[in-house]
Amino acid sequence: MTIPLKKHQADWIAEQVRVGRYASEIEAIEDALADKIAKDKAAWEADGEVLRERMRVSMGQIERGEVEEADDAFFERLRERVRMVASGNR
Repeated sequence: MTIPLKKHQADWIAEQVRVGRYASEIEAIEDALADKIAKDKAAWEADGEVLRERMRVSMGQIERGEVEEADDAFFERLRERVRMVASGNR
């Protein structure tokens, strides 16, 4: 696989090899890619935890009857509220 790099990326890789942090350019690229994959995986897992917590909270609200059905009447009440606020009547 051939991947073109931006100059600052190629310069960074070359510098890492020059100072001895990595033995080769490919080693530097593999390390950077492994780090990115690990960060993405951690972010994905954290997002899943957030979603599960939001679902837990939502299910509790549903069970306690703290939700309102978004039917035509609901949206008409919202439209009426918007009209009142827009006219200066709060």
